[in-house]
Amino acid sequence: MRVFIRLIETITEFISGRLQAWLLFVMMVLVLVDVTSRYAIHDPLSIAEEFGGYLLVAITCLGLAYAWKEKSHVRVDFLIGTLPLKIRRRLRLVTMILAFVFSGFIVYAAFELERYTFMFGTRSGTWVRTPIAWPQMTIIIGAVLLFLQLVVEIIKQITKLNAPDEEGE
Repeated sequence: MRVFIRLIETITEFISGRLQAWLLFVMMVLVLVDVTSRYAIHDPLSIAEEFGGYLLVAITCLGLAYAWKEKSHVRVDFLIGTLPLKIRRRLRLVTMILAFVFSGFIVYAAFELERYTFMFGTRSGTWVRTPIAWPQMTIIIGAVLLFLQLVVEIIKQITKLNAPDEEGE
């Protein structure tokens, strides 16, 4: 079980953390070149808007699992903090299971979207005619990573249920 947890967290760290950070850097360079060309030669980079949008989707979707791993998704816990630790742990497990089920629907919907995109050969409406299926794969990768990271977090939370009380959770 520990090997599985370590493997998923390593994959999440690499794809959802490091790769996503590099994509953010690429998007910043793309925007910088676009803005510079717009003001310097009065001719914006024609692919910047399209590929900037693809990179934005990729950054968002690939970052989901890393954000969950680092507990940086938005949470409202002012009421939860008043509950006893054992109840908080059980409630956290329930919310993780709900997130797991929801992410399963997201994975399914992303695969269906990709299937239809491949089936119809959908391309962008720009002069580049980018096959949309390739940028959409980042949605699937991000959803699957989130799904797997939730499996890991559920396993960790189950092991915490009967652990001795430790504040700061």
